[in-house]
Amino acid sequence: MMKVTSLVFILMCVLFTFLYFTTPQFLIDPRVVMYQYETAKQQISITIEQKTLPQLVNKTVPKYTDKVCPEGIDVVWLWVNGSDPVFRQQYERSGKKSGEGRFRDYNTLQYSLRSVYEYAPYIKNYYIVTMDQIPSFINMSRLTYNDYKLRIVSHKEIFPDTSVLPIFNSNALEVSLHNIKNLSSCFLYLNDDMFLGNTLSPSHFIAQTGKLKIYANSWAAPDKERMQKNIWHRSVGYSNERVNAIFKQPPTKKHSYVSHHCYFFKTSILADLEKNLKKEYVKTRQSKFRHDDDMAVPFSHGAYAVESGNGTYIRESNYYYATFTGNRATNLKTINNIKNKKPQCVCLNDALDKATKDQIDKETIVLHTFLDQYLPRSSPFENEVSL
Repeated sequence: MMKVTSLVFILMCVLFTFLYFTTPQFLIDPRVVMYQYETAKQQISITIEQKTLPQLVNKTVPKYTDKVCPEGIDVVWLWVNGSDPVFRQQYERSGKKSGEGRFRDYNTLQYSLRSVYEYAPYIKNYYIVTMDQIPSFINMSRLTYNDYKLRIVSHKEIFPDTSVLPIFNSNALEVSLHNIKNLSSCFLYLNDDMFLGNTLSPSHFIAQTGKLKIYANSWAAPDKERMQKNIWHRSVGYSNERVNAIFKQPPTKKHSYVSHHCYFFKTSILADLEKNLKKEYVKTRQSKFRHDDDMAVPFSHGAYAVESGNGTYIRESNYYYATFTGNRATNLKTINNIKNKKPQCVCLNDALDKATKDQIDKETIVLHTFLDQYLPRSSPFENEVSL
């Protein structure tokens, strides 16, 4: 009888140990939720922990300056809160409706700022270009912290003719970025769905020769097949033709598509483009919505830099582009790829238009949780910061 009792006790201990280490953590610790996806080949999981107040780390890195960027390097974001009822009213009043994804706000801008403060601390001046909107996470009473400064820039400041406003066309905004007051001669340009995923030094963009490194993918314009697909490809093809005209090159001379990630711009090149393409720039600024013959600034800047001898195309590397969808498995795979690869630049494009509201709400929680874990330290300009 004693032997049977002992055997039962041992079996119970083994069973308890097995259950403890195999039971999902959220059944043991209520503060933790486990989202899990499993196939025959792989298991992808993300642990969502109780959120804590982000810490602010005091950065003492000096401002970067050299012959190419004597005033240092700034950073600029375009941002719009498409969830704002006033914005939606203005947008619909302009006579066009489109997918929510282009303007939907997930507060990803907050993490983009964090990423620059974390991985490019030599950048001291932050500019957010908006339609007179203020991001909810910004502490307007603390726009200066040590040698770091943030400024909210109205569209009215950068448009020579404000009568064309409001504008809902990112191309029109991009052809006006170099009009930001006191903007450095060099700046990093990000969309609010882009963030740095690893250390990004100035040498990533500037070669020892002083030329700009223009990161490009495998596509080249003009690409007639792609131009049949959408407005964006057609505007790139048009921009290629106009840059070729500046340098008296055949209109079909090809130039590489630049990577849709962290853009590095020289204001002098942007100003030269406008000087040589005045009519095209005026027309682009007047286009409330994207158009085939808009100037595509990232592409044009790269092509002009190369043609003028100030830049060299380099095949993109250590960049990561993905869409965030209503599919949990796909999103978790994307998250794990970012965690494992730790790319220097990341773009997570909104592809939730076909998702249900419930899916959008749940996947937004997953996205924010990942970003809180990946970029836990605050920028100096946030409301909720532990100083």
